[in-house]
Amino acid sequence: MAAQVACTVDLHTHSTASDGQLAPGELVSKAVSVGLCALALTDHDTVAGIDEAWSAARHLGCTFVPGVELSVDWPKGECHILGYFLDHRSPQLQESLLAFRESRLTRGKRMVERLDDLGVPLSWERIQELAQGGTVTRAHVAMALLEAGHVASRQEAFDRYIGHGRPAYVPRDKLSPEEAIRLIVEAGGIAVLAHPTFVEPERAWDTSPERSMPWPFLERLQRAGLRGLEAYYGDYPPSLSERLCSLAAHYGLLVTGGSDFHGHEERSPLGSVPVPWEAFDNLVQLAQQLGCPGVEEAFLPLRNDAR
Repeated sequence: MAAQVACTVDLHTHSTASDGQLAPGELVSKAVSVGLCALALTDHDTVAGIDEAWSAARHLGCTFVPGVELSVDWPKGECHILGYFLDHRSPQLQESLLAFRESRLTRGKRMVERLDDLGVPLSWERIQELAQGGTVTRAHVAMALLEAGHVASRQEAFDRYIGHGRPAYVPRDKLSPEEAIRLIVEAGGIAVLAHPTFVEPERAWDTSPERSMPWPFLERLQRAGLRGLEAYYGDYPPSLSERLCSLAAHYGLLVTGGSDFHGHEERSPLGSVPVPWEAFDNLVQLAQQLGCPGVEEAFLPLRNDAR
């Protein structure tokens, strides 16, 4: 893999299987068009887009990483756990994710009811159309609010109505951080903490690494089986990424990174985050050491000279 040092990778993306704007195959095609040679699909609480993305990746010669992003119950901030190289066909994983998707449907309907009580009517059928058969999320409700003219932007939809603590916000069933990690590990995957600064926004992220350690929450996750930290993300400046890399090194965790691409203008463009190839290489090496189910299949395009 040393020959791939000039290539770029994006390990955090979303498709229409959850709340992204591109179908899984279209996402892979776009990844190739912007110069990526490795891509992970990490849809929210679903692996429904993986087979389509994998098929497109094989055809186009792009290394594909099967993944998922799980939302967990954490009162201090927004906590998501990424899973890489897991067995997306695992019956236990499929059953758990189905339960999550059903809870999202219930939550979506209740948000529509609350919005209606607020004098902000929305069509539930239209929200389902916007989800295109994928997981219904708050992003789809935001799009429906924008489309109906109730707000001027998707961000305003969250700020006024459906963000945490707003009048139409409805909490949903979530796993504990340990349960999410366990689900990923039991499916043969590698668990990584996504966008760490979202977890505890009040922490001194803008100071030296020494002042931000120890981090009890991270230690708790590591004991549960966490293997990595997303140090390169969205609009993180290089100085913050460096501090997060130091934090990961202190705890013996690998680092990953990605754009969190959804296709919306307010999100970072696909492939825009400079993730070092070494970070991806380390992730692959760990997956090989652990015998993760998705790692051998991931490199079939390269081994078959599809490029």
